This record gives sequence, structure tokens and C-alpha cells, in this order.
Amino acid sequence: MIHRLGLALSLLTALLSCSDEEGRQGPDLSPPTFPLRLSRLDIALILPGSAARLEGSGFVEDADYEVWLDGQLEATPARLRLDARFINHSQLEVQAPVGALTGWPEGHFNGQISVKMTLGEARGEAALSVQFELRQQLTPQIEALPRAVYPASPVEIFGADFIQGGEGETYFELEATHIDEETGVSTILTVPRAVGYKPQGAWARDQILFDFDPSWVGIRPGRITGQIRVVNEGEGWWARGEWLALDWSLMPPIVEYIQPAASRGQATMIEGQGFIGGPHAGLTLLRFSGDFHAVTGTRSVTAEITPDWISGRALVFSMRVHYDYECRSDDLGAIPGVLIGEVKPIISWEGQSVEGSATPIQFEILPTLQVVWLRFLPAFIDSLRLFGLRSYSGEVQARIIDVIERDYEQVNLEVRLTQPMDFKDYSVVEVGGPDPNAQNLFGLDNTPGLDNCNERLDDNLAGQNADSNGAFGGVFVESFLQLSPSYGDTDNPLAHPAFDDIFAGLIEEPATPDDFPGGPRAEEVREAIRVLGNLIGNTITHELGHSLGLSRLGGCGRYHNADGPYQIMDCGSDRPFEERAELEPGRYQEWHGENLTYLKAILPKP
Repeated sequence: MIHRLGLALSLLTALLSCSDEEGRQGPDLSPPTFPLRLSRLDIALILPGSAARLEGSGFVEDADYEVWLDGQLEATPARLRLDARFINHSQLEVQAPVGALTGWPEGHFNGQISVKMTLGEARGEAALSVQFELRQQLTPQIEALPRAVYPASPVEIFGADFIQGGEGETYFELEATHIDEETGVSTILTVPRAVGYKPQGAWARDQILFDFDPSWVGIRPGRITGQIRVVNEGEGWWARGEWLALDWSLMPPIVEYIQPAASRGQATMIEGQGFIGGPHAGLTLLRFSGDFHAVTGTRSVTAEITPDWISGRALVFSMRVHYDYECRSDDLGAIPGVLIGEVKPIISWEGQSVEGSATPIQFEILPTLQVVWLRFLPAFIDSLRLFGLRSYSGEVQARIIDVIERDYEQVNLEVRLTQPMDFKDYSVVEVGGPDPNAQNLFGLDNTPGLDNCNERLDDNLAGQNADSNGAFGGVFVESFLQLSPSYGDTDNPLAHPAFDDIFAGLIEEPATPDDFPGGPRAEEVREAIRVLGNLIGNTITHELGHSLGLSRLGGCGRYHNADGPYQIMDCGSDRPFEERAELEPGRYQEWHGENLTYLKAILPKP
């Protein structure tokens, strides 16, 4: 023990020693350094305006960068500062400014690239040996052409010395004739500038695309013969390649891939060629036909869907269904099953219509899933200060979600905290602070009318809705303070002394991050989180119930049940604080039997 104590004292003395006139060493006051490393410059040829990825490690997003090229350009010393942009911690984008290379000779560069990185007082430096060719301009050339092209779809060209980005633009000139394969009518095709763009992924100088615009010759299939050449145009220069003969078939649209399974409302992807829409002011229709196999039996189906246009090669759609009052429908997507048949694209443009070939499909329709995007607004967190829980917004959110998921656990409903990207149709519920309707409402479903059978999967219980007389929808946290006999601003008949028993201590002295879960006020904070989460969560469950088409019973007006104990869809005045807060152990509000039967019918669990 004495030996260890002596060693510790020796280390402490060494750390605390400082420099003096006798030469003793003090603490290191030099600025901190970054462990910066460079591994690769991803470019073999540089033009004025060229950009390239500089790979390595240790790059910092908010740092300042100074990047230099130093070396020999042929036999001449060369030094050039590059612009730099942070991409991620292992990549920078570096670019040669257009004017900086004016007057430089063309040739081989051999030298190094160096990076100085600063952030406050911290510094980092690294260098890497590099070699590349420097050119002032490039003359492009075409080496291979496709044999078929499709309206509004990319035409893929292979060749050499194409340019991109800050270097300038590669475009194509076409002179040709289109002969309609059905009528034999000829149309002259003259395109002075079809702008090229790079394929997805890494840039390659030997591949470029341009879109076949239907305005050139229309969309009817036929043969296109003529010539094409490629042009590079940079800052103050241009270079044309040689004319090359072309012989293309303009093809009808085709579906090459369909997402194999989807539920109603889900974003269903279609890939292929020749799709019209978007800037082309045309339309693509998908016709599905075949035998639909479901638990109810097999029947023949024909359905037409108008998808959203993404590009000439991609479409997306969601199945939408219309029900009768008993929630029955023959529309595609209404019930689960498998469609075995075909899909055919049909395109229309300025009076022309072309039907593509049928593509065999086996498309599974999944049970309807109601996706709910639950958005907690900044005002939600700010409003928690009124309850002394500003430091525990995450815990309150977690309890809210637990309540909603518990209430809907018997049906196919999913709560998400980020905007869904895999669904086109989903509900939105916003949880905010004060009631913008100035009525101290706990919550409001502002969607238009009772949505029988939940036809609308995309109800928006948020913002202002003109179809609901301009009412603001959502859940309003500050209004729950009206449940307090002491802290509410109005005489609310639902106010209850138990509210003050739970929240008064925290309202007077807000909880701090040290109070929970292990602090002296842990139980007080835990109960307040649970109760506030219950109040908000039960309100969201109730408002979502309205958007799904409840109540099915009527009694307290058209949209609520007749009064009963612990019923989710009772009128607000029939849902006392004790029920909303779930004060009685093991008891919480539940669906009336007929309401639950309805929910299970429209959103059956898989």
C-alpha cells in the first residue's frame, strides 16, 4: 500500500510540475492536432472545373480546409490551390477553379496534394503523392449506340472524353427521320441540343445518358435513321466529335419489374421503359388483369391504376379503394390475396396513345396497414415546462407511444416518429403546445366527415383544414392543465384534485435531470411521466379512432358512444380525469365491442 501511494504521489507531482528558469518541464500548451490521413485522389484527368473525391480519414464537418497541389507539370514547377467541400469523415470533394488553369500547359502532373485542416485552435495536416493528366479541353467521341429507344427514357451512350459538372456540359446533336411503323408517315427529327447527364453512381468519362423527348417525333413506335454527334462545351471552349450513323427502333412502353407485394396505401414501385408524365404533360396508365386468389375464393380482375410519374423508367402507385356502407369492395387492394396475371402500360401524349406489351406478374396484396406519422412539434417540448417535466420529454413521448400501441394492438396499425417513405398514404397526427383554436381543446380530428370503412388512409389530423371550417387538428398539451383545480385558467368540469396531487410539486419546482430515475424525487417524476403520457396517449387514440371511422354506435351525438365506463370513444365530458389518467391500477379505457369488431374488420392483423 505504501509503495502504491508513493507511486501515485510521484505521478501527481510530475503532472503538476511547471517550467522555470532551471529548465523543469511544464504542461504541453501546444494546440491539439487532428489525426488526418490521405489515401487516394479519385481522378486520372483534370480539366478546368474538374471535381474529384479525396479519400482518407479524420475530416471534420465544420473545419476550414486549405488544399494545394504542388509538383511538376511536365518539366515546369506547378502550384495550385483547390476548392474543398466536406462530404463525410472519410471524403472531401476538391475542385480545380475554372480560371485558375488559364494559360497552363497540358501534360502529366507528378507531385503531391496536401491538406491543412483547422477548427478553432486544433490543426491537422496530411499529404499524398498524386499523378494525373491535365488537359484544357477534350474532344468527345461515340463508340457504341443502343438499337432501341423509348419515349421519355434515357438513351445510354458509350464513348470517350465526356465532361460533367464544373467542367462544362456534354450534349448531343441529332439529324434523323422517324417512320411510323403502322402508318408509314415520316417525321423529320432535328435536335440541336440534347443535354447529357451522368448515370447514377461514380462518374465515368466513357458513359453518358440523355432523355428521348417525346416532343421530337411523338410516342408512336417506328424506325429512326440518321446521324448523331456529341459536343463538349466548357467555359470559353467547345469541341465537336464526328457524326455517326444511327438506326434506332422507337419502342412501345414496357414494364420490366413490379414490386412483388404491397398493401393498400403502400408505395408500390414499377420499373421499365417508355413511361410518360411529369414535364412531358402526358400520362401513363397501368392495366392489371388476371385471377385474384383470396380466402373468399378466386375471381377474374381487371383494374386500371394511374401511377405517379418518377421518370421514364420508374413509376409509383398506391392502391386506393372505395367501399360500400358494409365495407365491401371488389377494388384491387380491398382484401388480401394474390393476383396472378399481367400488367400492361398504356401511354398517352398529345392525342397519341400507345399500348405496351403485357408483362406476367404474381402480385401479392397484403392486409391493409394503417401507418401513423406521430409528429412531436417543438411546442410539445416547450409546453412540458408547465407540468415541470421539460427535462423528460423523451420519457413522456415513450409513454405516449406505449399507450397508443397498447390500444391498437389488436389491429394492423403502426406508429412511426419519422415521415414514412415506403407508404404514399398515411395519417399524420401532430402533438403541439397551445390549442390554436383558442378553445382549450385536448385534441381535434379536423378531417372532413366520418370516414366510413377508413377509405382515406391519408387523414391529416394536423394543421388547418378548410373542409372543417378552418379548424386546426392535433393534440394540444397545454390544454391538459385545465384538469387542475388550481393551475387551470378556466372552470373545467373535468378538473380533479388528483391532478394537483400528482403535478403540483413539479409545477412549483420543476424536475431536473438528476431527479429521475435515481434521484430523491424519482417516484414523483415517474408517476407524473406516466399520467401525462396517459392523458396525451389516450387523446391520440381517441382522435385516431375518429379518423378511422368511429364511433359506429352513436349515442353522445353522431361521433361518440353513449356514456359507459372506460370507453375510448365516449364524449369528452364522459371521460373523467381518473379514466384518462389511468389512476385505477390495471384499468384503462378500451374499445366498445362493436367498435373493436369494426376496427378488426377494416384493419385485420396479418
